[in-house]
Order: sequence, then structure tokens, then C-alpha cells
Amino acid sequence: MNKKQRFLVALCIFITTVTQAQIASRAALYTQPGVDVQHYAFSLMLSDSTNQIKGETTIRFTRADDRQTVWFDLISNKADSAQADDGATGMRVRAVSLPDGKAVPFSQRNDRVFINLPPAPNQPTEVVIRYEGTPARGLIISQNKFGERTFFGDNWPNNARNYLPVIDHPSDKATCSFAVNAPATYRVISNGKFVNETNLPNGRKLTRWDEKTPIPTKVMVIGAAKFAVDEVGSVNGVPVQSWLYPRDSQKGFIDYRPAKEILQYFMDKIGPYSYEKLANVESTTIFGGMENASCIFYNEKVIVGHKDSDVEALLAHEIAHQWFGNSATETDWSQLWLSEGFATYFSALYLEHAYGKDTLNAVLNQNRNQIYRYTALKPTGTVVDSTTANLMDLLNPNSYQKGGWVLHMLRNELGDDTFWKGIRAYYAKYRNANAQTSDLQAIMESVSGKKLGTFFQQWLYQPGFPEVVWGSSYDAAKKALVIDIRQAQRSGTVFTIPLTFSMKDGSGRELTRSPRLTMNQQNQTFTIPVANKPASVMIDPDNVVLMRAVQMGK
Repeated sequence: MNKKQRFLVALCIFITTVTQAQIASRAALYTQPGVDVQHYAFSLMLSDSTNQIKGETTIRFTRADDRQTVWFDLISNKADSAQADDGATGMRVRAVSLPDGKAVPFSQRNDRVFINLPPAPNQPTEVVIRYEGTPARGLIISQNKFGERTFFGDNWPNNARNYLPVIDHPSDKATCSFAVNAPATYRVISNGKFVNETNLPNGRKLTRWDEKTPIPTKVMVIGAAKFAVDEVGSVNGVPVQSWLYPRDSQKGFIDYRPAKEILQYFMDKIGPYSYEKLANVESTTIFGGMENASCIFYNEKVIVGHKDSDVEALLAHEIAHQWFGNSATETDWSQLWLSEGFATYFSALYLEHAYGKDTLNAVLNQNRNQIYRYTALKPTGTVVDSTTANLMDLLNPNSYQKGGWVLHMLRNELGDDTFWKGIRAYYAKYRNANAQTSDLQAIMESVSGKKLGTFFQQWLYQPGFPEVVWGSSYDAAKKALVIDIRQAQRSGTVFTIPLTFSMKDGSGRELTRSPRLTMNQQNQTFTIPVANKPASVMIDPDNVVLMRAVQMGK
């Protein structure tokens, strides 16, 4: 992959310090407290003669109170109805009704559909929205690299509203089904289980998929293209498939083959897989990969046709999202590290499992350098942030690489057994639900018996990382190594960090290793008993602290 593709693979979310009250306030801007969607039944009609689509969506939801007006996100057609032409984008609602066909009053304004209904507190309500238009984004209608027409959903972060009427926020999860009426030349992929295909008149075909697990709208998608499909096998009863453009299939089937082993690893380490299948799909997504639930879309440019560590890492990243992001979903975009940081680190954990600790350290070191570079550009950026207005601006190394490093440090803080116990407990509690950082902290404190407030606060809600300057001298009379160390980060914030030092002789053999030391002041001195003067001293030999360390005299 070229540098641009590698950057896409490493996309991240930028977030700044915020209180939980601020997070809740921001979430309310996007959601309707008291309104809960249970199911979307999407019907879409696609065409080769125009980019316009026709849609009909049945939405089943409840209201916790007696409100009579509800709304759903749907980007409006920007042209006045009398002036609309094929160049206008957006959706125009033609009708809203009850399932029995009775018309329901509605209005369309501010990129939302407002619907007036009789009150029905705590009772399921269904409405049917019929609309049509040309999506500006969200559903990418274009040509692939072979010049063939394709249709691919690309919903992150809140672009589903460009072609689907939804509550377009990660906190409102629902089951969904898609019925896609398209030219018969296309194969259609979507979330969940394949239901059936039905041939229609005039060379068309209706394809149905059904997802029975609640998922956020950011990963509810369809893809329609000419595909070759490889049934790779199954893992614990979950079928694994590869969907490739026919002209790429020979190479792509090789690229996607590790998915089966990756799926097995995550099932074994985290817990049950939530979905009916795992399909890895070549697409025109704008990202390196997009983790759509049970049907992951990968950028067509990453096909290489041989075993490649970058492609394998990308597969592991997107498959990890099926647990973290899709199933255990962040409550709000400000919490996105619970999705992207997890996927970044669990991709690295898979590579450690497959290739050893040296590979993990290589990934960690690469990620650390990306954190260094980004922090130099955005020194006040933190991992948890609800202040960014443009959600696409959230894509940067704080939530991906730094979020991954936070999990790596948490693993070291708790030990492997406790860390994995906590991960499994967190997933079990928030599977097919929503979580925020405080939920993860509570789980990890419960399984470890440790107070982790300082750890979570400094790494997720404070900017930057420790920049330490240190030096050592040997006291022959005391047979001890004296280490002087200070934190020199410009922010002036003092981190609490664990430190270990390794002392080696001239041949590189380790003489001894210090116990775990805690640095929690700007300047500290540590004295470590050592029988003989070491030839060299190494800080953090196990690579478990996100810090930039400079040894004086080096």
C-alpha cells in the first residue's frame, strides 16, 4: 500500500477533555431522549439510468412519554420542488403513513422528517416513509477501478441520513432489514443473513437481507456490484465469505483468507461473535476499511494478491470492530476510542498472537511515532473530546494509536490474566448495547480491585504524554545505581507512570532489572542495588509506557 492508503488504514478520532455532563449534553443534540427505534425495514430501488434512488422505510419505535411529534434524520432535497432537477441532491419525502396505509401528517425541514402521531407512551409505533432523491454522500454511486458501476453505503460518522431516514446517532441501535430492487447484473450484500433473491420483470432482481442483532446506523449498509464470492469456511458456525470484483478475485481471495483465523482468535479471546456471517467485501469506500456489521467494506486499492502484513493488520482491525464499535458501541462520537482504540490494539494483539512479541513492539513503536507527530501539531488534543464540530475532523491518531496505547498500558497495569478477564466482562455486559469510558473503568476496577481513576484521567482526558529526561551514575561504595529523572513536557502536567530499568554488562547480558518504580513527581531520584557497575542501562525494556525518554549523555 502507498502512504495515503496506510494513512487511511490508520485513521483515528481526535477528542478533547470534557466532563460526562458535557458529553451527555452534546449527545442530546443528536438524539431524542425517550424515543427508541427497535427496527428499520429499508426498501431501496437502484437504477443504471440515473443516480436517483427510491426508498420506502418502515420504522418501529417506542416513545417513553406522551409526545406527539417525532423526527428522523434525512437530508432534504436542496432545490425547491418547482425547480428541482437531476442535479439536485437530497431526499424528498412523498408520503408518511401507518402500515395500514392511513396518511400521517409530516413536514420536512432542517434535514429532518417531523411526523405527528397520536400519543402512545411505551407502546410500539410503526410509520412508513416513502421518499426519493439523489444522495450527495452516504451511498456512493460511482465506478470502481475497472470502470464498472457500483453502489456502496459509506455511513460513518452520520451519513446514513443522506439516503435512509434514521436516528443517525450511535446510541440508538436497532435491528434492520434491506430489500434492494436493482438491475439483475448486480449481486447485493448487506448486514445479517441472506434471505432470498427474486427475479423481477425488465431484467431486475429483488435481494433481501435481515439483521436480527441491534446495530448503530453507522454500520447499516448495502453494496451492489458485480461480485465473485468465495465461501472461505466457518468458525463456530459463523460463515466467512470474501466478496471481490471478478477481475480482482484471484488476488483478493488470497488477501482476505486470514479472516477465518482472525475471527477464531477474537472469538476465543473476547467472547461470542454477534452476527450471522462475516463477509469481507471489496468496495469503493473512502476509508481503508469500514467495519459495517457482518459485511466489512475494504478499499479496492488495498488488493495485493499475496500474504501482506499490512492487509492482514487491516483485516484484523476491521474484524475487531465487530466486537468493539458494532456490538459494544460507544454512546457518542466523543467516546470513539472505545471503537477505534480497541480495534487498533486488538489488531496488534492478533499480530502478536500470529507472529510474536517483536511484531507487537514494531507496531507499538510505529504507532508511538504517529502520536508524537500528531501531538506536535495538536498539543491540546485529548482522547475523549466532545468539542469538535465537524465529526470528520475527529479522524486522527489520538483515538486510534493513542487509544490503542492506553489499552496496552492498561494491560501492563493489570497483568495479562486480569486484563483479559476485564475485556471479556466488559464485552459481556455491553454486547449489543452502548458504553462509555466510565463503564470500562468500572469493569476494570471491579475485576482488578484497583482504583484506576488517575490512570484513566491522565491518559484519556489530559493532553500529551510524558517526556522524560534521565541519567544514571554508579555508587561503588553503596553498590547501587542512582537514577535521576524528570518530566519535561511543555504542558507542565505531571503523569503518574510505572518505570522499570534494565542493567546490562558489556556483552549485552542483563545483570538485573529494577522492581517496578512509580514516578509521580516532576523530579525524582531512584536508587537501585546493583552488585557491579553496568555497562548500559535501559529504561522501559518491555515497552509498556507511552513516553518519549531521552538519556542524558546519549
